[in-house]
Amino acid sequence: MPSIEDTPGIKILVVDDDPSVGRMIADFISGEGYPMVLCNDPEQALELMGKEAFDLAFLDINMPHMNGLELASRLKERLPLCEVVFITGFGSFDNAIQAIKLGAYDYLRKPFGINELRLCIKRFQERQELKEKIRLAEQKYFRLVQDMPSMVFSIRKDFKLEFINRAVETMLGFPSAEAMDDPEWFLGRLHPDDHRRMKELFLKAFQSRYSSFSAECRLIHRDGHTLHVMMGSIARSITEKTAGADIIQGMIVDISDRVFSEKAVIQREKLKLLSSISAEVAHGIRNPLVSIGGFARRLRKRFKDLPEGDIILSESERLEKLVNRIAEYLRPVEVTYRDCSINNVLKGCVNSIAPELEAKNMRCNLRLATSLPVISIDRDILSRIFTDLIRNAEREMEPGGELDIMNYESDNNHHIEFKSTCLKKRERGKDMEPFFLPFSSEHESGLAISYRLLKDMGGLLTYSQAERETTFTVSLPKKEFASTDTNGEKSLPAA
Repeated sequence: MPSIEDTPGIKILVVDDDPSVGRMIADFISGEGYPMVLCNDPEQALELMGKEAFDLAFLDINMPHMNGLELASRLKERLPLCEVVFITGFGSFDNAIQAIKLGAYDYLRKPFGINELRLCIKRFQERQELKEKIRLAEQKYFRLVQDMPSMVFSIRKDFKLEFINRAVETMLGFPSAEAMDDPEWFLGRLHPDDHRRMKELFLKAFQSRYSSFSAECRLIHRDGHTLHVMMGSIARSITEKTAGADIIQGMIVDISDRVFSEKAVIQREKLKLLSSISAEVAHGIRNPLVSIGGFARRLRKRFKDLPEGDIILSESERLEKLVNRIAEYLRPVEVTYRDCSINNVLKGCVNSIAPELEAKNMRCNLRLATSLPVISIDRDILSRIFTDLIRNAEREMEPGGELDIMNYESDNNHHIEFKSTCLKKRERGKDMEPFFLPFSSEHESGLAISYRLLKDMGGLLTYSQAERETTFTVSLPKKEFASTDTNGEKSLPAA
C-alpha cells in the first residue's frame, strides 16, 4: 500500500501501471525533496484523492480499467487546482492532445529520461511561482479596491450589482453584501430627479463599444438624506471593448463637501452684492423720504381736512419701516462660539414648540444620529435658526402634517434636514434667494434672517421642494476660524 508523507508543502501523485516507470519518477521526485505518493491502480488513486490534496499529478494515459483521461477528469472535479502531467506512449499522441484540452499543462512521451523529467518539474515550479505572484497581485488589488474611500462597482445590464466595495457602507449606510443581494438596490438609490438621466447614461454605455461617461448626480442614503456624488464608468481595456458590454465598472466619489463649499461661496457673493445694492437703495430712498414726510406733516397742519396728506404720511412711514427692515437684515451679528450638542439644541427647540404642534394635530419626528460629536457654535443663534425653521414648517403644513428632523455628517460638515409633508397648496418658487426673502412676507423674513445668521457662522441654508414636500437643510462646517478670548470662549467680532 502506498504511504502518504506528512511533510508540508507541495505534494505530488504518481499513477502508472508500469512499476519501473512509476518507480523512476518517484525516486527522482523524492530526490528533489517533494512529498509524493506512488500508485499503480487508478481506483486506489481516487481513494487517496478523497483523503489528501495534491498539487501535481503524473498520470499514465494507457491503464487498465480506467485510462488516464478519465482519471484526470475525476481528479479535476475533486482537486481543481491540481496540475496534471500525462505520460503517453508513441502510439497515443492524439490522446495527449486531448489530455491538454482537458486541462493538462504538460506531457511526457515514453521513453523519457531524467533530463526531460527535470525540465517538467522546473516548468511546474515556474508555473507555481507565477500563480503565487498572480495571487498576491490579486490580493493586493482586492485590498486596494476595498480600502478606497470612494465606491467602486461592477454592474450588469439589468442594473444588478456584481460587485461593490465596502465604501458603500460608509457613504450610503449599506453593507456591500446587502447591496449586491438586492436587484433593485442601485436604481433605488438614485435621486428621483436624477433617475432617468443616469439610467439613460448607463444604457448608452452598455450599447456602445467605447462609450464611457462621468456625471454629477445625487444618491439617497439609507437614513434618507441626499448625497452629492460624481459617478462615472471606468475605461475598459482594448480586449474588453466589445460591442454590447455585459458589465460596466465604475466609481462613485462623494462631492457633498465640494458642493457645500461652492454654494457657500455663491451665497457670500450674493450677500455682498445684496449688501451693496441695499445700502445704495436705502441711502437713495431715505433722503427724499425724509423730505416727503416733512412736507406731508406741514400739509396736514395747514390743511387738516385734506385726506391726501394723511395718505402721503402713512405711505412714507411704511417705506421708512421697509428701509429699516433692509438695514436690520444686513446688520452683522456677534457670534460667540461654545461647544454644544446639536441633538440637545434640536430637542430643546422641539420641546418648546411641541404643544403648538399637538394642538394643530401635527407631528415632529426626531431621527437624530447618536454618534455625532459636539460642535463649536453659537447655541443661541443656532436655537433661533432651528426654531424659525420649525415654525415655518408649522405654518406651511395642514393638520395631520409631519415634520421629520434628521442630522448627519460628511467629511467636513454637519447637516440638519427639516422635511415637512402634507403642505398647504400654494405656489412658491424653488429658489429661495436672499434677494427676495427680506421683502416677502413677515413669516418668511425669519428664513432670510436664518440664512444670513448661518452665513455669519460659516454655514449654509439650502432649500428643495417636491410635490407637497419641502426640505430645508442647515449645513455647518466642522472647522471654524475664530479667535479665543481670555474667558476661553471663541468669538467673531461684529463686522
